[in-house]
Amino acid sequence: MNVTNKYEQEVINQSSKQSLLKLAEISILLSSYNDIFSSFDPSEYSERTLSDDFIMQAKSFSKSKDGNKMSLKLLLPAVARNEKDEIIIIKRLHSHFKDAHQQVASDVRQTKKKGIILTMIGVGLMVTASYLSYMKREEYHFHFLIVILEPAGWFLLWTGLDHLVYSSKERKKDLEFYSKMTKSEIEFFTY
Repeated sequence: MNVTNKYEQEVINQSSKQSLLKLAEISILLSSYNDIFSSFDPSEYSERTLSDDFIMQAKSFSKSKDGNKMSLKLLLPAVARNEKDEIIIIKRLHSHFKDAHQQVASDVRQTKKKGIILTMIGVGLMVTASYLSYMKREEYHFHFLIVILEPAGWFLLWTGLDHLVYSSKERKKDLEFYSKMTKSEIEFFTY
């Protein structure tokens, strides 16, 4: 009789776990609160560093989700839950996502700024090389400047465009993730 009840309870737990996983936009199954945090950081939950694995899982789950706001559901066994800790952890998660969003946004702005500056310098060097070439002087130092300025101009132009197009595009994915997560609802559920 006890074995049957245990089996029935396990089936109920599995079906409730599956319904919770479908209910949330991002659901992550945890065995304890420590799964959220770095195992190398012994600090309190309010200051602890988040686990790279946890962040990577949240990012991978969020890629397939649309919308500006995410709902993060953290599923824990009933015996592992503590409401006071959960309040602190939710604040820590929001704090981390806000700080990371600000850092990534700053990085994107810096990358774009650097790309614009490099592109402008490259164009300036190429214009200077073109002008020197147009002057058609036969002196050595003019030819030397043209030989130096042309490749430098092309290099800086393409490096600047690379920063503008590709580098900032890669960081924009992180920016989008953290933007969603700063507005996210974070809740703990029992499975």
